[in-house]
Amino acid sequence: MTQKSIAIVGGGIVGATAAYYLARQGYQPVLYDWGQGQATKAAAGIINPWFSLRRNQAWFQLVAHGAEFYRQFMEDLKQDGYPHQAIFQVDGALMIRHSDKGYARDLKQAQKKLPLWPAIGQVKTVKARDYFPFLKDDLKATYVEGGGRVDGEQLIRILHRAIQDLGGTIHYQAVNLNQRNNGLEIQVEGQSKTYDQVLLAVGAWLPILLEPLNYQVKIHPQKGQLYIIQDANFKNQHWPVVMPPGLGDIIPFNDGRIIIGATHEEDQAYNLDPDLSQLEALRQHVSQIAPDLAAYPIQTYKVGTRAQSQDYSVVLGQVPGLNQVWTVSGLGSSGLTSGPYLGYQWAKLVSQGKWDIDTTAYPIEAYIQKL
Repeated sequence: MTQKSIAIVGGGIVGATAAYYLARQGYQPVLYDWGQGQATKAAAGIINPWFSLRRNQAWFQLVAHGAEFYRQFMEDLKQDGYPHQAIFQVDGALMIRHSDKGYARDLKQAQKKLPLWPAIGQVKTVKARDYFPFLKDDLKATYVEGGGRVDGEQLIRILHRAIQDLGGTIHYQAVNLNQRNNGLEIQVEGQSKTYDQVLLAVGAWLPILLEPLNYQVKIHPQKGQLYIIQDANFKNQHWPVVMPPGLGDIIPFNDGRIIIGATHEEDQAYNLDPDLSQLEALRQHVSQIAPDLAAYPIQTYKVGTRAQSQDYSVVLGQVPGLNQVWTVSGLGSSGLTSGPYLGYQWAKLVSQGKWDIDTTAYPIEAYIQKL
């Protein structure tokens, strides 16, 4: 039997995971990665979605499955001989709430959700400073044992290496799309090729990619910035991540870095220039709960562009009017949590003809329309 030809446009967290799992099964996927402004490379994220106050259940199912999937994901990389420890660590999460009512709600939610999502682990109300010494002495927190963190840049670096080791191909180039009947032709430097299956996983660049084919895509870019501080005394402390109300998550890594982020800027389009005023606003926000930490000088910063739908819903499914062309976009700031699961699921769809995604919960026609 002739093997399916598979193209994935976009080498971020969704596309790279899909290509990795397809290559792992013996396929030879072709990954096209322009890389400009890629959200994953510029991101460090907290994997602790279970206590979000968002009421969108379709979204919650993806992030909750995503958090569980990380355990399998890292085990698969480990079995293949890749340094998964650099990508994902579980040292718990501290959620700082406005009031005692918030802590009581967390404990109640934990009792309800733990049987469904065992990665949550133990949940309890604690004195925050006992777990992260830079926090103010009077702060309480909900401690979630299963809370973790992921380094997006390390994840992409290792996945790209694994894809090529396992027989996949990566082209670090931008592409253009041409429609041929109800299919798609991918054009790179004047040469065109068609594939049996195509995944468009370009995040915020989906409207630009599909515009020449007369599609209107209701996804917009959201700029995200974070900054990094570093100290040898931060190494190997195994501190939990800290989630205060609003912006300013604190993400300590055991290599001595602490990442503070990230901004959510809706009016910057695809602008990747750093805005020091926004980084200073992050620092000021952190100073309200961890003043000593905020006093450390900024070592460096990262800027990326997330894909956000008009109502913050996830956009996934087959592109209307294009046979065997699929897309995943609109993940926003939860992309590091749900992205690997979605990439894995698309690989499953290609290899087995079905996936564990109920696409009726994600009406793609509301976000992608042929003009």
